[in-house]
Amino acid sequence: MTTATGPTAPATGRRPPGFAAALRSEWYKFWALPSNRTILVVAVALTLGITLLMAVFGDTAAMAREQEDGRYSVIFFGSTLGVWVLAALAANVVASEHRNGTVALTLAATPRRGRTLAAKLAIVAALALGCGLVVSLANFALTQAALAAAGEAPVRFSDPGMLRAVLLYIPVSAFSQSLLAACAAVVLRSAPGAFGLVVLLSTLPVVGARFFGPWWSENVPRHMVGAASESVAGMAVPGTEGFLPTLPALLVIAVWTAVSVAVAAAAFTRRDA
Repeated sequence: MTTATGPTAPATGRRPPGFAAALRSEWYKFWALPSNRTILVVAVALTLGITLLMAVFGDTAAMAREQEDGRYSVIFFGSTLGVWVLAALAANVVASEHRNGTVALTLAATPRRGRTLAAKLAIVAALALGCGLVVSLANFALTQAALAAAGEAPVRFSDPGMLRAVLLYIPVSAFSQSLLAACAAVVLRSAPGAFGLVVLLSTLPVVGARFFGPWWSENVPRHMVGAASESVAGMAVPGTEGFLPTLPALLVIAVWTAVSVAVAAAAFTRRDA
């Protein structure tokens, strides 16, 4: 017996694997794929590598001046790159099975397609949050240690709003952008296409604000996940075009995530492998 979402049970009559089994399977597949491991290493090495270059070979006086002008610019310069690498990883996690043709085997083993998709997205979300937090804390420590060693004034977690920004901005950004990329990869079945779409969604509304008039600039950019992440982290300045109060900013991220997951679920459960 089949439904719109695939077979209700394997031909043997055994019950389909539960969510825990699907999660374990997707976790094993994630680490088994060399490209996933490579992108994950790049996400950490690239962000920390750039920060180390800044700290060891950069002009610490210039870093201090930049940090004085914008208190978050030095801290998040390297780690922001990690958000986009993690989004590329999320797209690859989903699209790789379509690229190498193993998705049919996955769906044969776990015919409840919703469980398979939920497991993939859970892994993407967990990796984005975890790696985003590690990258954010490491970049904070490296940049501020370099400034302190050079006799410049570092920022501290005790400074107003700093702990919130470091703990939330990169993890929340990585979480939201990675889920958008993963869902786009479900629909497009292409990692480069999904990544490119997410980059365009994140940049075009903001870049276009200078050309599309005051209504656009006052309403659209702040409802993108990038600006919402800044507001959640307490980094957006009240009264600016990108600012939202915390709860509305969380709602923006939740709506983007829910719509993306709904579209991805519809595509994943209704199309052939």
